[in-house]
Amino acid sequence: MSVPPKIIDKYGLESFGGSQMWLPDKMLLNSGCGIIAGLDAIMRLKGEERMPREEYFERFFDAKDYIRPITVGKNMEPRKLFGKEFLGSFGVSASRFRKGVKKLGVKEGLSVKVKPFRFKWYKKIPDYLKGGDPLVMLVTAPFNNVAVELPDGHKTMIGFHWVTITDIDGDTLWVSSWGYKCRMSITELRRFNVILHFYSVSLEKQGNLV
Repeated sequence: MSVPPKIIDKYGLESFGGSQMWLPDKMLLNSGCGIIAGLDAIMRLKGEERMPREEYFERFFDAKDYIRPITVGKNMEPRKLFGKEFLGSFGVSASRFRKGVKKLGVKEGLSVKVKPFRFKWYKKIPDYLKGGDPLVMLVTAPFNNVAVELPDGHKTMIGFHWVTITDIDGDTLWVSSWGYKCRMSITELRRFNVILHFYSVSLEKQGNLV
């Protein structure tokens, strides 16, 4: 299992990784998941296992200048686009994530490698997890969304979302999302109309799996 950083709120409660849902900015609520995944990966590489939420906010707003969502226009108020509410951002693309995490790593004093892997990912993930490097996944399923199940059993359907992979068990892929330990179905993720991107984030000096 790969454990994300624990973020502590003012009551002393611990999250399972960071969450863009804590932010007041509507655009970042809609597009901050890629920034969260990248920031949590950098924190893990630095050995930062716990952090107060207020300090995490500061790190997030610094990270977003490196891992940048694709935004449209200056007015980030909700508007209608093709009949749906649009918050001024298309989220963090795969290429922006790779470049942004490397740049954020340099800013944090790290030489970071962001390595993609794709084919037979469900067989590769266990070995990557054993290696200890942070793993992130981008899910793109605009036409037939996939479910992320929260600890209370509630399922949220997603069409574009970044998560941190923490464990794999049978048909269950455990991920960090919205500050919770969530589960996703590997069978569902392997549907033909779901596009996935996987990245192992590591220090350049460390050996990586092929």
